[in-house]
Amino acid sequence: MRKPRAIVCDDEDLILAVLRRVLEKMGYEVITVETFITCAFYREHVDSCPHRCTDVLIIDYKMPDITGMELLELQHKGGCKLTSKNKALMTGCDDSTLITKTEALGCQFFPKPLHIPTLVAWLRECEKLFDVTEPLASDLFLPAKKKSISVPKS
Repeated sequence: MRKPRAIVCDDEDLILAVLRRVLEKMGYEVITVETFITCAFYREHVDSCPHRCTDVLIIDYKMPDITGMELLELQHKGGCKLTSKNKALMTGCDDSTLITKTEALGCQFFPKPLHIPTLVAWLRECEKLFDVTEPLASDLFLPAKKKSISVPKS
């Protein structure tokens, strides 16, 4: 059996560090990146998602190359295998339109600053929707810029 996997994308090192710590304490394998260039996690699949690559995705709205909302929309159109219920958009922007768009995609919305107990409760709900006996894709193609993978000790 594998550890649950979370991908966290934010261009703020402090946010990445805090989320890494929370997720690792919960037993997750954590992959953090500063930005995504596209929705495709795979080198050979640009327009479609062949396999689920993570159990949970947490992404910031304001990113250097693409907004978190644009990424969620691309994933939705590209047939991302991760259920929308296990995706979250976080932002410091107070924009009701953004909240509405996020919820319309079936994703969770978290305002910054993050309320950790609320995040943990959401993660516990997400855990009901995935099976750690099912393998995840291992050929992740993430941007070379600020990629960090952490596997918790067994």
